[in-house]
Amino acid sequence: MANVIEKEGKTISEAVVNACEELGVSKDEVEIEVVREDSKGILGIGSKKAIVRVEIKTGGLSEKAFRAKKTLETILGFLFSTPQNVKTEETENRIILEVWPVKDKKFLIGRNGEVIKSLEYIVGKIASKNSNEGKSKRVAINLAGYDGKKKNTDVPKKVADTVQKVKQSGNPHSIEQLSSYERKMAYIELKKQEDITYETVPSKGNSKKIVVSPKLEFRSSEAS
Repeated sequence: MANVIEKEGKTISEAVVNACEELGVSKDEVEIEVVREDSKGILGIGSKKAIVRVEIKTGGLSEKAFRAKKTLETILGFLFSTPQNVKTEETENRIILEVWPVKDKKFLIGRNGEVIKSLEYIVGKIASKNSNEGKSKRVAINLAGYDGKKKNTDVPKKVADTVQKVKQSGNPHSIEQLSSYERKMAYIELKKQEDITYETVPSKGNSKKIVVSPKLEFRSSEAS
């Protein structure tokens, strides 16, 4: 969806409203140019509708970054009665949405960062759908200093420690308490390892764990 459109209406005000509704923004977030004023004509003959050209004020952001910001603000608006401020920073590869202050930080982070990661996924999908510029950039959300990555630095170490236990003992060992995002990181690390296999199985409640086992040929050679 473009950031600039032309719309018509019976009056200039109606044309502006039509344009803003299609763009999904408020009147304060656009610049308006009157292409043609409305005219009633004579006795209704020769009447003309008003036409306006409306452009979104993106503040220098790409289409995806602007729409990601709007999408997150809309979601937070449904969740909380008071507005949450979303500051947007854009780099070469990422769109960083910083929410500050956060009304209920614990709720938005979720268990092991599940909620914040789900928000990133949903916001990214919605923003990409209606954008061309910046479409390949990944959306990251920062909630008052928490960006969901604090636990992620432990994942490679957890994988390495578990693989070492498996190879030393010849028995399966599991990696637990990982969010879905962290499990993806674990899979990347596990694929680098040799002589092991792994699978994801249900754990306590609705959580999952990764069970790492030695390959059969590796296990046989150790036994001999």
